[in-house]
Amino acid sequence: MKKNDLATFIVYVVMIAIALVVGLLVIRPVMSGGTMPINGFLVIALGIVAGAILNAGLIELGHVLGAKVGHYTVRKSVVLGFGFKRVDGKKKYGFMSFDGLAGETKVVPQDVQKSTLSAYILFPVLFLFVEFIAAMVIIVICQNQEAASVNTPIRWLHVFVVTILTVGGMLYVYDLFPAHIESVTDGYLLVLLAKPANKEAYNNLLLAETASENGEPIPETPIYQDVTDFTAYLNLLAVYRHLSEGRPEEALPIIELSLKEEAKVSLSTKMHARALKLAILLEQENREKGKKMYAELEDDVKKYIADITTLTALRCYLLIASFVEGSESETNYAVDKAEKAIKLCEPAYKEAEKSLLQYDVDMTRSAHPSWKVYQLPWEEAETKNKEE
Repeated sequence: MKKNDLATFIVYVVMIAIALVVGLLVIRPVMSGGTMPINGFLVIALGIVAGAILNAGLIELGHVLGAKVGHYTVRKSVVLGFGFKRVDGKKKYGFMSFDGLAGETKVVPQDVQKSTLSAYILFPVLFLFVEFIAAMVIIVICQNQEAASVNTPIRWLHVFVVTILTVGGMLYVYDLFPAHIESVTDGYLLVLLAKPANKEAYNNLLLAETASENGEPIPETPIYQDVTDFTAYLNLLAVYRHLSEGRPEEALPIIELSLKEEAKVSLSTKMHARALKLAILLEQENREKGKKMYAELEDDVKKYIADITTLTALRCYLLIASFVEGSESETNYAVDKAEKAIKLCEPAYKEAEKSLLQYDVDMTRSAHPSWKVYQLPWEEAETKNKEE
C-alpha cells in the first residue's frame, strides 16, 4: 500500500486553494468592513490553532466511537501528538508519534468476518456536518450584528469561526481524499472497502499489522488469486511468513502471482515483487538463477534497486554487491542506508525484512571474512550498550 505521490500533491493543492479562497473572499471583507477590536491576524492565528485542535479531535473521536460500533478494539488514538495506546491490555496516555496529518486511530477487529469500518468512516463526517451547522448559525448571527454596527466586537468572532471552519474543511478534504496519500485516509478506505471481498481482507491486514507491531507471529492469511495492489500487498504477508520460517520455495509461487498479473498492479507493486524475487534467488547457495535474473532485469527495476528506497531494494543492492560484483564498498554503502530504509518500511512486514537483512549481512560476513562490513543500526546500539 505505497502512497500515491501525485494524489498527495493534488490534495495539498486543494487544501491551499480552500485557504486562499476563504481568506480572500470571506475573511478579508469581514476584516475590512469595520474596526476589529483586536488585531485581525491574531484572531486568525488563534482560529487556526483552535480549528486544528477541534477538528483533529472530532475526526479521531469519530473514529473511536465508530470503531466501537463496528466491533473493533481501539489500540491507539492520537490527536496532534497526544493520545493513548493499549499496552498489555491497559491504556497508556502521553505524547507519541502518529501516521496522519493531524491524528491517527488504529483498530483491531474483534471478528474478521463481522467487524465493519462503515461507522469508523461515517462518524467523523457526521461530526463535520454538526460543526458546519453550528458554525453557520454563529456566522449568520454575527452578520446580523455587523449590519447594525461597523464597530462591534462581534466581528472578531465572525473571523474566528470562519477560520475554524476553514481549517476543518482542509483537514476533512485530506481525510476524505479517495487515495492512499501520506497515510491511509477514510476516503481511501471508502473506495477500498466498496468491494465486499476487501472487507474481510482488510481485517486480516489489521490483525497482521497489530501482531507485527506487538512482536508476535503474523497470523496466516488467505492467498488471493485475483491480484490487485491490495491483494498483492496482503499476499506479501504469507510471503514474509514463509521467508521468516525458512521456506523460500513456498514464498516464490506467491510472488509469481503478482508478476504474472503485472498489468493489474501499480509500478511500485511490480518493482517490489521483482526485487523480492531477486533477493530470494541471490540468498540461495546456488545463485546462478539469481545472477541470470539480475542480468536480464529491465533498467527501471535496476534503478529501483539502486535508489534503495525500501528494505527489499536495499537487500537486493547488498546481495548484488556482495555476491555478483564482489564490492566491499558497495556492500557497506547499502548497509549505511539501512536506518532510513527501515523507517520507510511497511509496518506489517518491517520485522520480517529486518530479520532478512540481518541474515543477508551475516551471510556476507561469512562469505567475505576479510571485509569490514558495517554494523546494522541495532548492532550498533547493542555494541554501544556493552561499552557503557
